[in-house]
Amino acid sequence: MKAHILIVILILTVACGIGTEVSAQGLAKRLVGAWRLVSTEQRLSDGTSRPSPLYGPNGVGYLIYSASGRMCAVLTDPSRARWKSEESPTEAELRSTFEHFVAYCGRYEVNEEQGYVVHHVDIDLVPNSVGTELKRHVSLEGNRLNLRPMEPLAKGVVEYTLTWERVDGFALGTTNR
Repeated sequence: MKAHILIVILILTVACGIGTEVSAQGLAKRLVGAWRLVSTEQRLSDGTSRPSPLYGPNGVGYLIYSASGRMCAVLTDPSRARWKSEESPTEAELRSTFEHFVAYCGRYEVNEEQGYVVHHVDIDLVPNSVGTELKRHVSLEGNRLNLRPMEPLAKGVVEYTLTWERVDGFALGTTNR
């Protein structure tokens, strides 16, 4: 009888996720690798949703977490207009590039207990962002990583989710196309 009760408790524990949390080191290990941006979704206060205006509906990007605690992120809107001249882009072309491109690198730390990662920005396209911290809720589902920024969101945005997919083989050190 005691064995049956223990089995039921074990099944309920696993089914409910009780006691199965990955340690901070475990989550950090699971983050290590390269991730390709799949989608961005902003849920608005009026109940509607939209892709990020920065990256558009087909945004592209990569996010890399190293085992040594470093990270890099690059995201852009692929529909940005091409420059008429690579040697001398116009002011409007430069502004469009700047407004629809995000790139930063730095250290990262994981807080498994509270379910977030903090990116400590050491390098950024925007000089004023160097030295800042970007806090994101983290959830991993199979080969998908969801990050939800926690800092103040744009006016009218109540939730923002960036979904990433692991780039095959990167964490194992194999080559990838």
